Amino acid sequence: MNKKRNITYTQYLFRFILGGLLVFAGILKMQDNSALFESVAYITWLPLGIKSLVIDLLPYIEVIIGGLLAFSLFPKYVDPIATSIYLVFFIFAVYGLGQGLEGDCGCFGVLGDSSLIGSLLSSQFGWKMVIRNGFFVLMAGFLFWKVSDNNDKTSS
Repeated sequence: MNKKRNITYTQYLFRFILGGLLVFAGILKMQDNSALFESVAYITWLPLGIKSLVIDLLPYIEVIIGGLLAFSLFPKYVDPIATSIYLVFFIFAVYGLGQGLEGDCGCFGVLGDSSLIGSLLSSQFGWKMVIRNGFFVLMAGFLFWKVSDNNDKTSS
């Protein structure tokens, strides 16, 4: 097996999955950002202006960055931005769990848990969200793995 090729294909798959999730989440928030509004309101130490920017701009940033990520456009710039977005989501999930926040974080708009997608991408604060977002951060971190050509050579 060609290690470099496998890693490259895995990175393309992860870019497509992570980018698609950002686009999906952004579109759902554009349709109804009430859950996002409520969850940002819980962050009492965040200035009102920053809260307003997050609520107003996050859905559009997710769609743009997600689309660029999914199609591997400008990876030098998009990969770090997307990784930062997923890292912030992970930190927010840990913060919400630590603060005992309950309810929907607004991560994927208002998805009901009754659907398969809704149950997989549940936006309820808790360990499930922390683990899911941690997995997304690991996937995003994998995008930075570089394999040199000399690792593919086999010794005789």
